[in-house]
Amino acid sequence: MAILCRHHSEGHVRRIPAQTQDAAPAAPQHVQRVDPAHDSIKVITLYASKGLEFPVVALVGAGRMPTEGEDEREEARLFYVGATRATQRLVIGASGNGRFGAQFQSG
Repeated sequence: MAILCRHHSEGHVRRIPAQTQDAAPAAPQHVQRVDPAHDSIKVITLYASKGLEFPVVALVGAGRMPTEGEDEREEARLFYVGATRATQRLVIGASGNGRFGAQFQSG
C-alpha cells in the first residue's frame, strides 16, 4: 500500500523502532529506496511515486489541491500521476476547500 501526499509536510509519520535485536537498523530517510514489492505501507510524495505501482493507493490531500498560487493544470497532472499508481484500489481524500475538493463533492 502507498499513501501519496502532495507535499512532504502532509506525510508526517513517526518511525517506530524495531523491537527485536536482529532487526537491521533503518536507513536514513533521505537514502531509502521505495520497493513496491515489499509488504509495507509507503508514505511518499506524488512526485516520488512516478513510475511506481501499488495494489492499494490512498491519495491524501486531493481535496485541498490546488493550493493558492499553484497551477491548476500542473496539480491535475500530479493528481493523475497519483491516481494511476493504483493497480487494484484507489482511495481519495477529498475533504478540503481547494478547487478539486469542490469538484469531488459536487460530482
